[in-house]
Amino acid sequence: MESKPPIPADEALIQTALADPQRLAALFDTGLLDTPPEEGFDRLTRLAARLTGAPVAFVSLVDADRDFYKSIFDVSGALSSTRELKGRTFCHHALVSKEALILEDVTQLPVFCDVPAAASLGVRAYAGIPLKTEAGEVLGSFCAIDFKPKQWSEQDIEVLVELAHSAMREIRLRKALHQAEALNVQLLAQIKRVDELNRALGELATTDALTGLNNRRSFDHSLQLELAIVERRNTPLSLLMLDVDHFKRINDNFGHEAGDKVLVAIAQMLNGCARVVDVVARVGGEEFAVILPNTDADGAMDVAERMRTAVAQANWLAHPATISIGVATLQMKESASRLYSRADAALYAAKAAGRNRVVMG
Repeated sequence: MESKPPIPADEALIQTALADPQRLAALFDTGLLDTPPEEGFDRLTRLAARLTGAPVAFVSLVDADRDFYKSIFDVSGALSSTRELKGRTFCHHALVSKEALILEDVTQLPVFCDVPAAASLGVRAYAGIPLKTEAGEVLGSFCAIDFKPKQWSEQDIEVLVELAHSAMREIRLRKALHQAEALNVQLLAQIKRVDELNRALGELATTDALTGLNNRRSFDHSLQLELAIVERRNTPLSLLMLDVDHFKRINDNFGHEAGDKVLVAIAQMLNGCARVVDVVARVGGEEFAVILPNTDADGAMDVAERMRTAVAQANWLAHPATISIGVATLQMKESASRLYSRADAALYAAKAAGRNRVVMG
């Protein structure tokens, strides 16, 4: 291919292109810098060498201070381990070239003959096709070199141009994959956050906000589950209904904040008297309930008395309080509502009898 020798690029023009922030951002966005060789690119450089007869072909990504070789095919093997090159290179001239940069004998061309690769690597012929994005940013070049003068044919240039287009398709694909991975990481983080929010909502749906105990909804669900267990295993089940005595006086005399503190403290004492399998719940303003699985009437009375005593003897309460407790033990074929009603009736009997006491229903 006979053509006029190309005019070397101005040094200032090359420096401006190397440092161009938009170009560097486009290069970084490919996600290819400092990545290992990939067959998709290696296939193209092998094909370039085979079709043009050049001993070396490579994909060069031009960073601000180095050329990074994403792929390099070298028949001799002398350059196969080279992954980057610093200093002025022929690819820098291709960077600012609007079209293919074709050099048939660099030793005969001013400026090009002074490129370090001409002496250090023995490069005599170079053909480089700019790798240009759709936005016009040049990422580097698809190149072929020879260690002796070479007259590049029109077919050689056409092959390199087509393979450069293929290299850009690979680059766009890798960029899309890189972005997809980043989006996938974000998606997984969002899914994790949604799971955390769902768990938090689940806790809000089953937990009393003030005391941290189970709420009425959770209590009803737990009572139904325990009844199902009783039906399968024929084990005893008891229920305690508890109410804070004269709670309205505490609110009226000391304020609702003081009342809330009393409820929180009593909730902690009830939990402290319960087993892990027991279900302690706040089912009303100052009303609590305790489900006692595998517990008969005598056992339920013992737990109830222990809870009543713990509250009555708590000298650390800012405003002393007592509780009344109604106890009911499940009878044969009894429903949850019937068990609840009997325990609730026993509670009111305890309050009517003078409060601060336990009554079996």
